[in-house]
Amino acid sequence: MSPWRDFLVAPRTGEAAVDDRARRMRRARAAAPAHAATAPSLGVLAPARDLPAAAAGVGLAIARAAPAALVCVHAPGAPATVPALRLPARAGAARLAASLRARGLEASARGRLALVRLPDDRAQLAGAAARALAAAGPLPIVLAVAARDEDVDLLLAARDAILVALPSAAEPALAELALAGAAALAPRAAALAVALDPVQRALALAGVRAPRAISRAVEGLVG
Repeated sequence: MSPWRDFLVAPRTGEAAVDDRARRMRRARAAAPAHAATAPSLGVLAPARDLPAAAAGVGLAIARAAPAALVCVHAPGAPATVPALRLPARAGAARLAASLRARGLEASARGRLALVRLPDDRAQLAGAAARALAAAGPLPIVLAVAARDEDVDLLLAARDAILVALPSAAEPALAELALAGAAALAPRAAALAVALDPVQRALALAGVRAPRAISRAVEGLVG
C-alpha cells in the first residue's frame, strides 16, 4: 500500500467520535447568520514534501482581494522550508505575522501571506491553531496538513472546503479514498494532482504567484 495512505485516509481510532463532532460543526456553521460570514477558510491535505508550496499557492489564490491571508502548516517531523527568495511582505501580512509571533507562534511573512508552522506535538496543536485563527480574525485562512488524526480532523472539519493535493503518481484508488475522507469532513472537497516544477514551487514559496492548477482548483471550491 502506498506510503501516502496514512495521512490521506481517515484514521480508524476514534473515527466515529470524530465524524460525529464534524457533523455537529458543519450544522453549526450552516446555521450561522448571513452577517457572520467571513473570508474563505480552506483545508489542504498533501504529502509533506509538497505541503509548503501547495499551502502557499492556496493562500495566494484566496488572498487576491484581501490585505493578507493566514497559512498554517502542520507537517510533523518534516524539516522547515526556508525559501531562497521571498517577496517583501505587504503591510497587512507583516502586521499579522507580528501578531502571530506575539502569541508565541513561529511565523513569517512574504507578499500577502503570513505563514505559521504549527507544532508537531499533538498536545500543543489545538491551542496553537486557536491562537493563529484568533489573530487572523476575518482574513482568509489556509490550514494545511501532511498527516490526519482525530485532532487534525476536528480542525479540518471547521473549514469551508478541503483541497486534497496528491502526487501525480498516486494510485487512483488512493485518490478516491482521500477525496471521500475529505468530503466526509467539510461541506466541499476536491482532489488535485500536483506536479509542481521548480519554478512554480519557488514562486509559490516566495509569495509571488499561485500555480495555475491550484488557482483553478481553489476557484472551483470557493466560487
